[in-house]
Amino acid sequence: MRLRFALLLTLAFLSAAAIAAPASYYWWQGKHTTICAQTSPGKGWVRISGAFVKADCSI
Repeated sequence: MRLRFALLLTLAFLSAAAIAAPASYYWWQGKHTTICAQTSPGKGWVRISGAFVKADCSI
């Protein structure tokens, strides 16, 4: 029974990993600068464009 549970758990984990996609990058604008990041750098930053694939927001 434990072996069956372990096998099902492994298969569930592998199927979830197979459909996972990388996070997108966005342009964020602060008071004096603009950066490319996946998440907000902090309070006061505004997302101005996004859904880029590369970390330099080129694609």
